[in-house]
Amino acid sequence: MSRFLRLSSVLASALLLSSAGAVATPTMSFPFKLQGTPISSASGQLTVRTLSPTSSVSVLTLRGLTPSTPYVAHYHALGAASSDPCASSGPITLGFPPFKTNAQGQATVLLRADPARISGTLGAYVNVHTAANLAVVPLCASVLKTERAQTAQSTTTAASTALQQTVKIGDNLFMPAALTVVAGTTVTWIHTGKVTHNVLSVDLPGIRSADLHPGERYSYTFKTPGTFTYYCSYHEGMSATITVTNR
Repeated sequence: MSRFLRLSSVLASALLLSSAGAVATPTMSFPFKLQGTPISSASGQLTVRTLSPTSSVSVLTLRGLTPSTPYVAHYHALGAASSDPCASSGPITLGFPPFKTNAQGQATVLLRADPARISGTLGAYVNVHTAANLAVVPLCASVLKTERAQTAQSTTTAASTALQQTVKIGDNLFMPAALTVVAGTTVTWIHTGKVTHNVLSVDLPGIRSADLHPGERYSYTFKTPGTFTYYCSYHEGMSATITVTNR
């Protein structure tokens, strides 16, 4: 039996344990999805089980990553930048132990933590990063929001949520390639690629970022209705549009 299968078996057994007198909750599973700089074969699952009021186990089961490569993974709180947890740019709340994939690009990682640290407004999603460059995020798993999270999010005004959007800068593409916002919205471009990019526009000369490197951001507030094209001057054909509507 391979080390990967042995470890998976041990972790599966750990998920079935509950402390004496505690009622264990059903195991919750959340699939990982590919992000802006994907490894096309990457996939996986986050499994979370609460063992007691003060104990939980989170397990990452990952496949198709770069073989024999160090990675790190983090729980993030839900940010306000997007309705998609994986695009919301929330802060890190918990870190999984650093790990290295095996020769087949597989890894299984265990994290024990107080459930309060990964519930409510915390732990809204899990990102898997390459250890060498945290801007490279091949996989993300969205954790379902609890009632507490929904209540906290509802206290944020609809206006503040609607007036913030994000665009990911991958290598040779912007995501999404077409975005519609209302006048007054601030759009933030987040560099998730590996090479230098910029954000420029002939339609709106005010859109003119400096050179952006992995992990860096650039923001612009759109005030005038219309459809505007922007581009990266370093890569031919790398362009996208933003349509601004009246409120």
